[in-house]
Amino acid sequence: MSYTGVETRRLEESLDAHELRMFDEVRRMSDEVRRLDERGYVQRLDRVSQGPLSELDGALANAINHANGHEGFAAQANLWFNPSITVTLSEGSAAISDVNERIVELPFALGRLGRLEPPARILDIGGAESTFALSAASLGYRVTAIDPQGIPYSHPHLDRFSCRLEEWDSDGEPFAAAFLISAIEHFGLGAYGERAAGEHADVAALARVRELLSDDGLLVLTTPYGEPSIDDFERVYDDAGLEALFAGWQILERQTVMQTARDVWQPGSEGAKGTVLVTATPLPPS
Repeated sequence: MSYTGVETRRLEESLDAHELRMFDEVRRMSDEVRRLDERGYVQRLDRVSQGPLSELDGALANAINHANGHEGFAAQANLWFNPSITVTLSEGSAAISDVNERIVELPFALGRLGRLEPPARILDIGGAESTFALSAASLGYRVTAIDPQGIPYSHPHLDRFSCRLEEWDSDGEPFAAAFLISAIEHFGLGAYGERAAGEHADVAALARVRELLSDDGLLVLTTPYGEPSIDDFERVYDDAGLEALFAGWQILERQTVMQTARDVWQPGSEGAKGTVLVTATPLPPS
């Protein structure tokens, strides 16, 4: 019996018959108030779920925002897919609060996918929070997806591996293309629970990708661009950093897109935050 149960029993034993009846009545009323409160809460949720936005209250809005966020219930089940546009709810209103780099990264990746004919074999690295691998598989490409967090969806054309790239054993068949969408900047930093492997793990990862591609294979990569930095979560590359990263690669295409306002991304190099979009192919061994 719990401490509360023991104390309740002791209190009941100390009361006379009249006091005991009064005690039971208070407890019954408390239980009824709790049931009414629960019923009212459920009724309020039902009303709001079927009603206009104007009836949305702040507490429920905060709960929905949390549920939809990167630490919410879906994320805790590894089912959060980083959206390009974030809508935030508040009391009686909804508004776009953020437009992130996904707004240009996914169209760029899908466009370069169009250079390949299905059922070309492609590799998607670090895409647990992206739907790119599922889109490619649905279009008829043979997709191998690798991420330490695991890939939460399945498809007949999709092979999934829950591991780091350096741990994965290839079957030896070369890939026509490899995609790293907002992934290379995290390699080796331990941000996703993997063992920290040092600041040059990004260069080592691209060397491994080069081994997995065919001689004319295509690398499609997107990553943060701007004032160079490195922390426990990600790297930001400038021109010198990109030159070091792509040693051993021939860059076929490079485009820089910068965030010029909270909800505006535009081609160019001016802005506080940006992303660089690159396609490359391996250089022949020297």
